[in-house]
Amino acid sequence: MSRIVMRYTPDLASQYEQLLAESPIGMFNHSLRYREFLKEILPDAEDHYLCAFNNNEMVAALPVFVKKGPYGAVVNSLPFFGSHGGFIYKVPADSTAIADLLVAFNTLCADVNAFSSTVVEAALEKNEEKYEAFCANFFDERIGQITHLPNISNAECLDNELFGILHQKTRNMVRKGQKGGFSVTHDGSMSTLKTLHEIHDNNIRSIGGSPKPLNVFIAISKVFRYDEDYRIYTASKNGRIVSALLVLYFKDMVEYFTPATLEAYRSDQPLSLLIYTAMRDAILERESRHWNWGGTWLSQKGVYQFKSRWGTTDYPYRYHVQVSHTINELSIISKEVLLKGYPYFYTVPFAALDLSE
Repeated sequence: MSRIVMRYTPDLASQYEQLLAESPIGMFNHSLRYREFLKEILPDAEDHYLCAFNNNEMVAALPVFVKKGPYGAVVNSLPFFGSHGGFIYKVPADSTAIADLLVAFNTLCADVNAFSSTVVEAALEKNEEKYEAFCANFFDERIGQITHLPNISNAECLDNELFGILHQKTRNMVRKGQKGGFSVTHDGSMSTLKTLHEIHDNNIRSIGGSPKPLNVFIAISKVFRYDEDYRIYTASKNGRIVSALLVLYFKDMVEYFTPATLEAYRSDQPLSLLIYTAMRDAILERESRHWNWGGTWLSQKGVYQFKSRWGTTDYPYRYHVQVSHTINELSIISKEVLLKGYPYFYTVPFAALDLSE
């Protein structure tokens, strides 16, 4: 039985895509288009997508990016706002192939002299035993939230079913949006893209956060195909866009990527209207079965509640983090230098830096 681990090259594209299609936990973040997107926004990082073969068949993979910086190399599977990485595999999972991938990952970390390496589990992964041999010395926890959409093709019946899975307060929010006199549509124009970014930027800065820069949205329009891989929904009043929602599509899942609403219109619920419209369209037009809200910090009670009222199921997952420094050695590391030197990469849990002070 011939076994080997290889770094991904373009000639392996069809095998990788087949693996992803057959993997029950394969998500949008694992796709080759997402790889191109990450390469577009992380031009000084290197991708190392590790692929495990059994008798010339790709049976598992581990997508990885490496970023060199002020404290050495950082390795992520995957970077960019906690993108799900980790092992993807055909069923039944080949435990030997996964072990081989982990050996290759550790070898890569040693070769680049990584001071930090992080593997973010796929939200749909149910067996954490695959990660035990990673020997992480830190963990970070998130709650994945996914709405499982009704399997209905009749538009009239769909509204009843979809409303049925929503919390009463969320149903009222959607109804308020429907009665708000908004004009709802979707389009992929650069003008709409820039408006989405502008509102998003204002929203995030107003709460002291770090917004996604314009180049991220431009990269989306460059790498992904409008109406096939993504849509931008908008709600307008008096000819002005007051709310926008960027969603991405992969297999039978919708990814809730970027919501944005002008503060003056927030209470009128145009975003709730857009979410409901995008859900409805995805079911009827694409036969989508899942809406992925992304990860939520355990401390984000309000965000968690908002998502949960859309009928979500929880999928807890972890960041498995290996840091080569001891707690005392971490005292020399600056949060500011980490954020500036490794943009979009997870380096170390900042709580660990607090312990070292």
